[in-house]
Amino acid sequence: MNHHTHQTAIFHTAFGIPIQDSPQVPDEARAKLRARLIAEESAEVIEAIESGNIQHIAKEIADLMIVLNGTVLEYGLQHVMDQVMDEVYRSNMSKLGADGQPVHREDGKVIKGPHYSIADLTFIGK
Repeated sequence: MNHHTHQTAIFHTAFGIPIQDSPQVPDEARAKLRARLIAEESAEVIEAIESGNIQHIAKEIADLMIVLNGTVLEYGLQHVMDQVMDEVYRSNMSKLGADGQPVHREDGKVIKGPHYSIADLTFIGK
């Protein structure tokens, strides 16, 4: 578990927020709450970006990361997230074009090249 996820675990413990020990989907009410928290914090990041204030942007990004780390804990993914991130990184790097160069949409978003392969997360289970 990384440093910031550990800090979030301390917060969860102090405030009685669930932490699962193994990968699993929480009950419907908790899952919906996590989804709402992510949506709320994402909207706050967007507002901060639109404000152009770098301190506000940094604070809102940190809040979103804390909510995401909390979601990792509530879904019991803290022991596999390094592997998940490595596999998603591998998949993202496979988006390079046939010439080894990035492929971008008109707006600058990276898109999948011809050798793209989806992240294999079957090691998590169902």
